[in-house]
Amino acid sequence: MQSKRGNFLGGLKKILAITEVNRTILLIVITFCIYIFNPFFYTGANLRLILIWGSIFSIMVLGAMLYLIPAGLDLSFGGVICICNVLAAKFIQDFGFPVWLSVLSILLIGFLIGITTAQFSNFFSPPFRFILPVFIFTLMLSFVLTGFGRIITRAFPIYGLPDSYAKISKTMFGPIPIVFVYLLGIVAVLTFFLYFRPFGWRLFATGLNDGVARKVGINVKRMRLLACGFGSFIQAFAAILVGSYLAVGSVLIGPPYLLPILAGAFIGGISLAGGEGSPFGAVLGGFTVYLIENIIVVLAVAAFWKEVVIGLFLLFFVIFEFYRRKKVAAVLL
Repeated sequence: MQSKRGNFLGGLKKILAITEVNRTILLIVITFCIYIFNPFFYTGANLRLILIWGSIFSIMVLGAMLYLIPAGLDLSFGGVICICNVLAAKFIQDFGFPVWLSVLSILLIGFLIGITTAQFSNFFSPPFRFILPVFIFTLMLSFVLTGFGRIITRAFPIYGLPDSYAKISKTMFGPIPIVFVYLLGIVAVLTFFLYFRPFGWRLFATGLNDGVARKVGINVKRMRLLACGFGSFIQAFAAILVGSYLAVGSVLIGPPYLLPILAGAFIGGISLAGGEGSPFGAVLGGFTVYLIENIIVVLAVAAFWKEVVIGLFLLFFVIFEFYRRKKVAAVLL
């Protein structure tokens, strides 16, 4: 009897140690606790809001995941979202582009920005990594892209966008928002390539140890190009979703997302050191980050507390991840 009980508890610990499982349980506990304090949390309107913005934040975290898995701490996505949001509105409003052409142009621009980041990362990869770390370059790139957005708009928001642009993110399929459908599609594509195609293990191997990856025949530079290119492509798509939902092109959209996206990635179990992460974990991280914002609104807490709460959540998961890795290392030894 004791043996069966021990086996059961051991199996339960293994299940709870899975990142996606313990994060899911955490989300359920958080939402239940908030419901106790304020039953409004589970109203249809609020749940729809959570589904929409949780999906958008999750798409942003999925884009960051592709940067982070091959060990590229990219801090440019705030600038990428900013410039893509502004240019999409500019193309439609000032240059008279059809919506479809503006969207395709922005996605291409996003992809090319990612390729630029990857080229820099490849150039300064070992043995030159410590001369100019890639996160310094990407942070600088974020400032440049945001500054360029301010120059072309003179820091004024762009309004008057057509309804066809708003439909990109505001269309509903019954109770299901279209942004959630986009999220499911992106998760499905990433899951297929990360777990059912050679691209996946090559990408994870690049993040774990690019030197060893080279020795086993993996084209590390090509993997970074593809990962950063498509990661930035997804961020550009997220910029379009935010701009179309808010019906505005503004330089205020993008830079404030830096901390939430990084926090969402870490909460979702995506290692900032590379080589670890999953699409489902990224989705959990994205929804958790937006839930924090939503909870602050529902409980009528001052918005200034948002960064404090996100920072505390990040600290909690840093400690939790350190403890988990320490236990795993002890088991392996």
